[in-house]
Amino acid sequence: MSTAKPSLLSRLKGAKELSASQRRISDCLQANMNEAALWGVEDLAQESHTCVATVVRFAKKLGYSGFLEMRKALVNSAKKHYQRGDQLLEAPSQAAATLVEVARRDIRNIELLVQAVNEELLQGATQLLKASRLRLVIGDGVSALMARQLAYLFINTGVPTMEGSPADFASQVGNLDSRDLLIAISITPYTRETLDAAAYARKRGIPVLVFTDGVHSPLAKIASLALPIPGKNLLFSHSLAAFGVLAHALATSIAREDPQSALKKLHEVERVARPKFTKD
Repeated sequence: MSTAKPSLLSRLKGAKELSASQRRISDCLQANMNEAALWGVEDLAQESHTCVATVVRFAKKLGYSGFLEMRKALVNSAKKHYQRGDQLLEAPSQAAATLVEVARRDIRNIELLVQAVNEELLQGATQLLKASRLRLVIGDGVSALMARQLAYLFINTGVPTMEGSPADFASQVGNLDSRDLLIAISITPYTRETLDAAAYARKRGIPVLVFTDGVHSPLAKIASLALPIPGKNLLFSHSLAAFGVLAHALATSIAREDPQSALKKLHEVERVARPKFTKD
């Protein structure tokens, strides 16, 4: 009778007598179990500030034949995470405690965002947005909610932006040219329509600004510029908290450069929209 092999996580937590570099690999994997499923051996070496040879030796120390077998374990772990929603098992039994835990995780997501997005990235994104004639923002599923929020903020900042329709991404991107900007949003599991639309835009020489859940996302590899949006939470979806902070930061940065013009455009939008609202 064969015994079940220990899981990758149990091997990571049970590993003993690790060197300093091997400990960095272990900590890196435990902090990025799902994202690491997309990494190659060079990616893991870079993320853990080690080298390829150390990564291979580490995989063997955990009992795998090499990196490829360890990566297979990472992929299986990520699939189980998204298929079964194992994170729900971590939710407290009381509603008030759940509120605290959700808030704690979103505070951590925002902290990760602030660490990952520096002045250079923000300036690059702002310049792409300002230099474009027209902006098309696309996303499906929870990413469609992000796309709507981003388009709303930019329009109210005086930056002409269209919200794409998932059923018609290809033809909408087909109407853009090199003077325009495609803003593509997608997180795990990545939607094929968004990836294809972004690849099509780059092929036609259209800049692509990407919001995604990590630098190793397939969408990030297509991007002219990619911004990370951490969003780990207790549910099956991606938290919107960090994305909301980033979206507001970009819109505010653009408006701050010409506040009088931004306020004038905002007042005009309010004037046009006023008849829709009640007087109560």
